[in-house]
Amino acid sequence: MVTITDVSRLANVSKATVSRVMSGSRGVKQESREAVLRAAEELNYRPNTMAQSLATQKSDYIGVVLATTDAGQVSTFLPLLCQSLKQRNKRMLVSFADTPEEYTQVVESWGHGQCDAIITFGGDIPESALDKTIAVDSYVSDECRSVSYDYRFACESACRYLSSQGHSSVAILLDGQNFASQLVLEGYKTAMQNMSIPINRQLIVSADDSAELAMMNLLNSYSSFTSLIVMRDSHAAIAMKLLQDFNLSTPQDVSILSLEDSSLAKQLTPALTCISYPSERLVAALMKELDNFLNRHPSENRASIQGNLVVRDSVVNRN
Repeated sequence: MVTITDVSRLANVSKATVSRVMSGSRGVKQESREAVLRAAEELNYRPNTMAQSLATQKSDYIGVVLATTDAGQVSTFLPLLCQSLKQRNKRMLVSFADTPEEYTQVVESWGHGQCDAIITFGGDIPESALDKTIAVDSYVSDECRSVSYDYRFACESACRYLSSQGHSSVAILLDGQNFASQLVLEGYKTAMQNMSIPINRQLIVSADDSAELAMMNLLNSYSSFTSLIVMRDSHAAIAMKLLQDFNLSTPQDVSILSLEDSSLAKQLTPALTCISYPSERLVAALMKELDNFLNRHPSENRASIQGNLVVRDSVVNRN
């Protein structure tokens, strides 16, 4: 294996000069820089990134942790995040964690110099990693930097829009027992109370085990509803299929509104009306917080980004 010593000999410079050239440091004569680059290319030399990180205390990697169930939801978010990190000469290291134990293991392993910062989606952040973590859509203490989609506002907006379209019986399919689902439920209850609509608990179901089972429980509850709010576009697709199996059509019998708006939303028939997950604005807020962290600046006020209503064909006007 080619080493820095081989490059220094071929370029006829010191190993320190080679190191400065490879790390992009200033203070190297142009002649020496060119000689090092020619030697490195001839020998096909690649710096040992781990060794560099030990020397500089920087790895230029940003860790991203998410659950496998979130993969579809962040399908738009991740490419935008990757592009923004590249603009900062940072690389993205992605791992999945589905249990608190896996989550803790991943975050703590990255916290020992492998990543300059860690971005997490949901999950419980270990206390030992709070000072290196920026949380997205998670419940966190004041010690942790965070940005989030305003799920509470999104669900309130969804309820108000459905009400404006003549829907007073609104069912809701939550994503599980996570923090985002708690906010959605709070928004649902607040909106229904403000509109003086009684809350029927049989119309509140959760995809703890599966979205299919949650929808079956809803359909078997014998509680009538004319509209349904879901947190994920994929859950809307499942709901449409099951409604069809029960001889119910969308939107004529049951209108559906999603709180996501991924690429799937336009592909469904009918196309989904949504409160759009604001990926671009969330990434911009996240990058601002990351810059503050990397530059050792204090955290700014926690960003809670609101989504916009996108009207398509999955909601019918019953007025």
